[in-house]
Amino acid sequence: MRRKSVSLVVTVAALLFTSGVYSQGIALSRDSAWVFSGNLAATFSQVGLTNWVAGGENTLGGQATALLDLKYAKQKQLWQNTLELGYGLMKQGESDLIKNLDKIDFASQYGYQATHAWYYSAMFGLKTQFAAGYKYPDTKNVISDFAAPLYVQLSLGANYKPDNHFSALISPLTGRLTIVSNQDLANAGAFGVKKGKFDALTNTWTKKGETSRIELGGFIKLGYTNSFFNNMLGLTTKLELFSNYLENPQNIDVNYDLLLDFKLSNFLTARAQLTLIYDDDQKMPDKNGKPVAALQVRQMFGLGLAYRF
Repeated sequence: MRRKSVSLVVTVAALLFTSGVYSQGIALSRDSAWVFSGNLAATFSQVGLTNWVAGGENTLGGQATALLDLKYAKQKQLWQNTLELGYGLMKQGESDLIKNLDKIDFASQYGYQATHAWYYSAMFGLKTQFAAGYKYPDTKNVISDFAAPLYVQLSLGANYKPDNHFSALISPLTGRLTIVSNQDLANAGAFGVKKGKFDALTNTWTKKGETSRIELGGFIKLGYTNSFFNNMLGLTTKLELFSNYLENPQNIDVNYDLLLDFKLSNFLTARAQLTLIYDDDQKMPDKNGKPVAALQVRQMFGLGLAYRF
């Protein structure tokens, strides 16, 4: 994983930097109804210590992210496609490289206008990650992987979109398929799938865990994007709520993202990110090794190269 991970983050960072320097936008169609926009960034951090009496370790980290948006708006039709990608690594002292960001999030939403700001709407979404995940410093036991989980979602409902900045999708009918392609994780019942049966006497799995799970519930997605101070400050925020009608509907899955970019120069940007996740089916081992669900928090602040278009 180490060499592949380093190559991946360096390659993605280089691509983002190249895009930031040279990209003037991509003309996908002569039809003015198509609008392509994005936010590309490569953020780095470094701490170097030599004979430092106060103590500490050298730290090097970096992450590459992309938020791409392709929208079609004509007459009563509104079709918006978004793709969020992110991958980050850090190294502290003599320890191995560890992952601190890993995200693939695609959504395609089609709406047909009912009134001025309301649309009949359908949304298809995919969420997963690039590489295996661990609870560091343990790098032997995988706790997540590519397509483990993979969330596939279809939502039907109404979308409130009064302007180009705010949207609110309200879906009382949402189907969500959870796929766990890693059989070891499926055997353990990770991410809510039905776990397998293990025979301790023969040291074998007599029944493998299921690799998929279907949920039916309600879904709400709120989004807001804007820029301020002559485009110096960019803000993107998103809140997703899901309740499974079939099992513990009171336990609502929460996924919140906040991204702030402050433009220091043409390509140098100060960036702050906050992600909050709560999902009963996403469990981490506690100090006793027992899987428990808890609020997941990720926050980041750094300087780097960024390009918004």
